[in-house]
Amino acid sequence: MEAFTRAFPLEDIHVRAGGDGRTVEAYAAVFDTPTVIRDQDGNYTEVIDRRAFERTLNQLAPAGSRSTWRVGVLYNHGRTLFGTPSERGAMPIGAPVEIKADSRGLLTVTRYNKTELADEVLENIREGSITAQSFSGGFLRSDPGRPPRGGWRPDASGKLRTVRRQEIALREYGPTPFPAYVDAAVIGVRAEQVMPLLSELSPDEREKLADMLRTGTPLDPPAQGTPAAPPAAGDPDPGPAAEDPPSPGHSARQKIAWAKVRAEIKARRAL
Repeated sequence: MEAFTRAFPLEDIHVRAGGDGRTVEAYAAVFDTPTVIRDQDGNYTEVIDRRAFERTLNQLAPAGSRSTWRVGVLYNHGRTLFGTPSERGAMPIGAPVEIKADSRGLLTVTRYNKTELADEVLENIREGSITAQSFSGGFLRSDPGRPPRGGWRPDASGKLRTVRRQEIALREYGPTPFPAYVDAAVIGVRAEQVMPLLSELSPDEREKLADMLRTGTPLDPPAQGTPAAPPAAGDPDPGPAAEDPPSPGHSARQKIAWAKVRAEIKARRAL
């Protein structure tokens, strides 16, 4: 069985309650999404069937006396940016908590280890520097079954052949700097440290602030007639909107909580 790799961009990264900041949720594959692929099978359009991982998940899931998943979690498949083996990268950065197929794709929930490499990867995910989730394994069943000699190629009109991956054997997954698909997403990095900062807000205020933290947008739009002036050429970058003070319309309670959030952001940046 020849090994294949697929990578998916990370989107929608946000802090979630109920953890310690070391559990990451992300899709490793998306279903029924035509994607142009260029690999050892040629140049073609690939579609992953929503039942493609059913058998492999049953085989790899904890069962009987085995309490762990038989799936590795590696950064960039344990390789360097040049594709050569990496001794440091070959060390696991985490362990699967849950892997399941839902209506969108293959969702992975991973508990990251307390190691230097795992800490670096987590920080890069939080900051948006790492942009993809990837998996490797083998295609056990596809339609059509085998590529022609030389691989699939566009026809005379330039149209690509569509290949549906019907059964996939999962070997390992993890973050990678090289995205290929456009619809997979990191769902969240759970972090209970943020909860004390949000606990002083009402439910509506808390949701509004959490959305701001996820997207980097200000809590309120600028007042009409007083748009924020863009920085002049050569001026230092004022930083993300998370550094901006709240508008006068915010409640005193929200201002206090906002000040705590801002202090927490500055403290993290100073580390």
